[in-house]
Amino acid sequence: MFGYIRTDDPYLYKKDETLYNACYCCLCKSIGKLCGQMARFGLTYDVTFLSVLLHNLANCDITINKERCVSHPIRRRGIAAPDEISEKAAALNVILCYYKALDDFTDTGKRSVKSAVFQNGYKRAKKKYPEIERMAAKRYGDLTNYEKSKTSSVDMVADPFSKLSAEFSSFVLGDSATEDTYKIFYFIGKWIYIIDAIDDFDKDKKRNEYNVFACAFPDCVSGEQLIKEHGNDVFSTLNSVFYHLKEGVENAKFYFNKDLIENVLLRGIPKQTDAVLKKYLKEKEN
Repeated sequence: MFGYIRTDDPYLYKKDETLYNACYCCLCKSIGKLCGQMARFGLTYDVTFLSVLLHNLANCDITINKERCVSHPIRRRGIAAPDEISEKAAALNVILCYYKALDDFTDTGKRSVKSAVFQNGYKRAKKKYPEIERMAAKRYGDLTNYEKSKTSSVDMVADPFSKLSAEFSSFVLGDSATEDTYKIFYFIGKWIYIIDAIDDFDKDKKRNEYNVFACAFPDCVSGEQLIKEHGNDVFSTLNSVFYHLKEGVENAKFYFNKDLIENVLLRGIPKQTDAVLKKYLKEKEN
């Protein structure tokens, strides 16, 4: 359920690319410091973007320094200075990786190496930020219940992960949180869940694992058929997410240049959606 958030590189300014990469490196180092070196393997650009977005909405300056790291020991790279927001984002990243590993175990019945890799980091993150762990435990519990009951409502099943994203934003932003910031994070979470379900449709059908679209359209045996016969329903759901994201971006107060925010939310997310759908559309054309 991770790794989908991307920038639209041809329309990304150099300054924003520098900022994004600096925050990625900062989050990597923050994870290592807070949760141990092994936990760094779960770092995603998804949570990196959430960190960038939160810094902007909280009016928290990002200082970039030239440093070396384990992955790049020779040439100094621009790395954002760690702060409370990046540390909370690091904790969220590790906790999400751990719960994702548990979710995979629920689906397959097999323990994965991932759960062992992230277990120690998860314990450390939980100890430092029990509030974040409680959010994750509650929402993953809700999600598990929906999946066990074979819920066919996309909005209902996507709601727990959406709320987790939104609640985390409110926890970090504190007094700076608004209805618009909640909306932005809610629909980021909703998009991640939905696009992951679409992307995994064929794999889940083959393994006989839960997929909300497979439950909503039980007649479909492949992603190609899903898009061919029920594409309008899928596109309608996604377009609703795009609309609410655009509305949230227009109404929320940003303190820095929001070029990077708009690049990801208004260009990168639709582009990634097209990339996921393209494999099914190609099959359809063939």
